[in-house]
Amino acid sequence: MTSQTFWDRHAPGYAKKPIADVTAYEEKLRCVTAILKPSDHVLEVGCGTGGTARRIAPFVAHVTATDFSAEMIRIASARLEAEAGPAPEFLQAEAFQDITEQPYDVICAFSLLHLLEDIPSVVNKAFRQTRPGGRFISKTVCLKDAPQWMRAMVRVLMAVRIAPKVTILSRAELTRHLIEAGFEIDQTQYFGKNRLSPFIVARRPAN
Repeated sequence: MTSQTFWDRHAPGYAKKPIADVTAYEEKLRCVTAILKPSDHVLEVGCGTGGTARRIAPFVAHVTATDFSAEMIRIASARLEAEAGPAPEFLQAEAFQDITEQPYDVICAFSLLHLLEDIPSVVNKAFRQTRPGGRFISKTVCLKDAPQWMRAMVRVLMAVRIAPKVTILSRAELTRHLIEAGFEIDQTQYFGKNRLSPFIVARRPAN
């Protein structure tokens, strides 16, 4: 089963699943929207069914939200019909596939990077697609920082195809990938009780 097939199959259940920690999610959104400006053009990669993209849209000029799962994008687009106000543009696309509007003022990748095989290559693409002085904002599960039993459990779940394929990396490795791509780290923090998913704001130097 490919990763795309996995997420197409799980998209309806994902759409119905409640947010695990609402307080932490809202805190993350407050941090993101505090960075955004009304003139910003934003790209969210791995948008899923579009909940975060819809929350960000009122704060900026335009949001392009992509996911490689056709079913995720179908659900995200269908939800727009029931809502008023500024709306994101949803597109099916591979992670950091070239989109015509690039470069962007802000690129967001939430709960995504650990699901990709070649993180350095993806981060390099993010750097190229970010405008000088712009931000790359990510929140990534860093399982190498987890207890050994948790890593073992995840490997078992991947083997029996209950969980998607995950790249096991540490926060230090992720930070190094960002810096080697050319980004400067503005801030790193955690929300709620979860200490395995750092929220990192990285900036492309203006010069």
